[in-house]
Amino acid sequence: MKEKVGFIGLGLIGGSLAKAIRTYFPDYEIVAFDKNKEALALATQESVIDVAATTIDDNFRNCSYIFLCAPVAFNVAYLKQLTEYLNDACILTDVGSVKTNIHEEVIKLGIEKYFIGGHPMAGSEKSGYANSKAMILENAYFVLTPSKEVSQEKIDKYEQLVSTIHALPIILDYKEHDYITG
Repeated sequence: MKEKVGFIGLGLIGGSLAKAIRTYFPDYEIVAFDKNKEALALATQESVIDVAATTIDDNFRNCSYIFLCAPVAFNVAYLKQLTEYLNDACILTDVGSVKTNIHEEVIKLGIEKYFIGGHPMAGSEKSGYANSKAMILENAYFVLTPSKEVSQEKIDKYEQLVSTIHALPIILDYKEHDYITG
């Protein structure tokens, strides 16, 4: 079965991740939802995504990865909507710069076995999908904050994905991450 990757939010980091995954894994199916219809249209036009979802719906079923790439407060809210689309093979992750809130919500929702927080230490002074580039992530540290119940197999798989897109994975406890970045 072909790998499927979902994106909630297709701004600078979500778009850059989608472009990097498209570059290094051209056969993956990429599904994305964003409130910004222009971002979805452009990503479809550039063949970065295969499916532009207008809501969080069945398009997100059977994903190998779901990346939460909206602003931090929205990511926490989207978690509840995503729970019904998670399956045992799915890795749920985010790209937020703060980890405590999302980890606490993941624990509250009982979905720790799926969740590995992510924080690519990359960016640009510009924002939005139009400014996204696959190479923004090259040689950037990409912090992974696995929840306590996620399997080592999932951690290894995510680390491998990060390495393949030429970013540098680092594993930290989420509290340690927030202390260091704060």
